Amino acid sequence: MSDSTEKRETILSKDQTRRDFLKMTGTGLAGAFVALTLGCATTVRTREGNELRVWATPQGALVHDPNRCVGCKRCEAACTVRNDGKASAYISRIKVSRNQNFGVAGVSAAYAKADGQLGNFRIVAETCRQCEKPACGVACPTGALSTDKKTGARVVNAKLCVGCGACHDACPWNLPTVDAETRKSTKCLVCDGDPTCAKNCPTGAIRYLPYAEAEKLLWGAEVVSGATA
Repeated sequence: MSDSTEKRETILSKDQTRRDFLKMTGTGLAGAFVALTLGCATTVRTREGNELRVWATPQGALVHDPNRCVGCKRCEAACTVRNDGKASAYISRIKVSRNQNFGVAGVSAAYAKADGQLGNFRIVAETCRQCEKPACGVACPTGALSTDKKTGARVVNAKLCVGCGACHDACPWNLPTVDAETRKSTKCLVCDGDPTCAKNCPTGAIRYLPYAEAEKLLWGAEVVSGATA
């Protein structure tokens, strides 16, 4: 490991205010919840049999229900209007358009049974996993990615970003996206803890929930795990 790479990893780890919620782990379902979703999007089947996509964040869970998503892409427009001053599905921090036809896996011989409006009609969204050890941050040659101390989200410092795309290439899901007009990378910053995508979803397909509410949604109203203790 080079000195510069080690330094970037150290800087990112020092900003681990977002990991304070890890103290919940080891306590019943709270630990299970964080373990399931930390660093990756997880498909969770509720007790009612619905498959939801869940991303853990320091303050709660971003939940997407593909069965409710109608592909209107209002979330993408709202995201970029708030954060970039323009509507653009391409640079949106929540990705729906790229999965709309064939799902996250893309085109396959079995597309008719796979996710997407050309398959089983389930439209699955994606967004930044806010990884514990973010490959995007480690790969950035200018140290433009850091941790927001308020929300714990991994954010891009536009003044340091040179638009090289190293973060996009390093991310296993290619979620950071370089704006072709500004030549700056964009990624989810959780909108100061109040995600615009969730607020503007007309069908409730995207919800941002405190852990207590997320647990009730996923495992039942009687669940008491200690997550909010």
